[in-house]
Amino acid sequence: MRSTRMSYVVLLLLVAVTFFLSNTSVFAARCQISNVSYGYPQQAATNQRVLITSTVAGSCVSNGEDYYSVRVDIIDAPSGSIVSSNSTPIGYNATNFNVTAENMPTTPGNNGTWHIGIDVYVIRAGGTGGSYLLDYKTVGNATIQLGPPSAIPESPSGMVVGIVTSLCSTALIFNRHRRLRAQKRR
Repeated sequence: MRSTRMSYVVLLLLVAVTFFLSNTSVFAARCQISNVSYGYPQQAATNQRVLITSTVAGSCVSNGEDYYSVRVDIIDAPSGSIVSSNSTPIGYNATNFNVTAENMPTTPGNNGTWHIGIDVYVIRAGGTGGSYLLDYKTVGNATIQLGPPSAIPESPSGMVVGIVTSLCSTALIFNRHRRLRAQKRR
């Protein structure tokens, strides 16, 4: 009975040590994205390829053995689909990195406002997910005006101001005419 308990204790210790060691290697390779900035055109034609640049800064716990890269996906926000994906190498030394990725998505065929999202990943050794995915960040939504800008309809308050100005001007003109007639009669 005593040897059975001892076997269970040893087995639990082996499982705990294995679990701890397996997680330590995953945590040692973790990366952290500290900043993402991006540039894109404010306006473009429909069905046009546009340049979107993303500058990614961060750091990884790196011993120089693994190869790191940054992947940037441009997402069509209404549909949620990836319209452009590009990987840019960081290299073997990723302790502090600052890389710029360029994407060239094609704009939709309809005039209007195109909403896009930008997803940034740091990956190790050319992987795409799982233990190879080291950090992930979504950076806000951007909008690009497609086609000619829409005409802004005149607001009703603008018409009201015009009407009030016209009425006041007319009243002043009539009042002035009345004074001039009154002076001529005297």
